[in-house]
Amino acid sequence: MPDNLAVTRHLARFVAETEWDALAPPVVHQTKRALVNFFAVTLTGCREPAIEIALQSLSAFSGGRQATIIGRPERFDALSAAYLNAASANVLDFCDTHVPTVIHPTAPLAPSLFALGELRRVSGRDLILAFVLGAEIECRIGLAMSPSHYRRGWHITATCGVFGAAAGSAKLLALQAEPMVFALGLAATQAAGLCECLGTPAKSVHVGNAVSGRLYWPRKALPARPSRSPAAKAISTRLPRARNFRFSPADSARAGKS
Repeated sequence: MPDNLAVTRHLARFVAETEWDALAPPVVHQTKRALVNFFAVTLTGCREPAIEIALQSLSAFSGGRQATIIGRPERFDALSAAYLNAASANVLDFCDTHVPTVIHPTAPLAPSLFALGELRRVSGRDLILAFVLGAEIECRIGLAMSPSHYRRGWHITATCGVFGAAAGSAKLLALQAEPMVFALGLAATQAAGLCECLGTPAKSVHVGNAVSGRLYWPRKALPARPSRSPAAKAISTRLPRARNFRFSPADSARAGKS
């Protein structure tokens, strides 16, 4: 039987010790493309019925106006905003896909990083590095479990995306290897999502939970009353509202179900 703790520590050390200079220029370029795609699909999905229902449900519990909901005027607490942005990115299934595993890697990862970017100052380089490492972790874990994991009925974007969000958030918070082990362990114990729900609004719950839960564990590292960071201002001032920017029912019907 493999030493599972040793595997987790190995992943944690990899994330904690990898620095910007390890990224080849094509990797940085593809990361920027993935983030542009993320904003495009999130703007497209942010007014879908499933997202409207989720927003109405969360509004009664939202603890503040910390973070942007992309394409909408509302601001929610960071957990709820990350949830809604992840769900919006994946609701129509046009988000980017890691073909060998059919994981949509950006939807459960980018929202946690942008939410943290609104709670504290982060550089563009740090955000890109955190994204690359989060995507690497979730896709490599997916490769280790594919294809049997998906075939047994697990929604792999959620069950592996949770590790990407945890690793990326931990890197953005500059956690060392040992606390990062706990971050990955907490991600593992909260991983969930059933393929039986694909094609229903519950699918968005999977992806939203995969990202929002990753922001629970580092709360002591965050400022209690953050001011609006440059990331917050960039998101809220440069992105158009998406009131009339929606796919037709025919387009939505043609979307994939991964």
